[in-house]
Amino acid sequence: MALLGTLVGSGIVIAVSAILCPAVIVFSITGSRADLKGGRLGLTLDVNDTSLRTGVQFRSVIVYLQYADAASAMPFKVPANVDGPNPSPQLPGTTAKMMAAANFAGSPFAHAGADGGPPNISVLVLAVVRFNVGPWHTRPYDVRVLCAAADYFRGNTSLPIACV
Repeated sequence: MALLGTLVGSGIVIAVSAILCPAVIVFSITGSRADLKGGRLGLTLDVNDTSLRTGVQFRSVIVYLQYADAASAMPFKVPANVDGPNPSPQLPGTTAKMMAAANFAGSPFAHAGADGGPPNISVLVLAVVRFNVGPWHTRPYDVRVLCAAADYFRGNTSLPIACV
């Protein structure tokens, strides 16, 4: 009888763990707006919840635009203002959009590239998310993705850009 109780208990724990396991979310950059003269860059980030049963709720999102000065190899991180996604849960199997915008004024950005022009920029996304299935929520998870460096200011960028 004790063995049967243990098997039933184990089955319940396994079922709950499978239901509340985190979904896979995929970030990518799907749009950009650049103004070299004004030193501004705006990006559109897509967040795809690939799960068909688990929703995603973003608790916080921080975006940094990163580049390195070619002459000194000094790294720079410029914080971006983030608009979206909606604080309500993202439905399973859907894609949400976030807008991120940064101002490079006051940094050595305009001439930091290897050829004296603007450098390639990578995007670092830091987020805290919870996954939910119906009324149940997982613990918060830290998500950190880095999007490949690209030349947004000269139009030499092929979108979308994958983030890993």
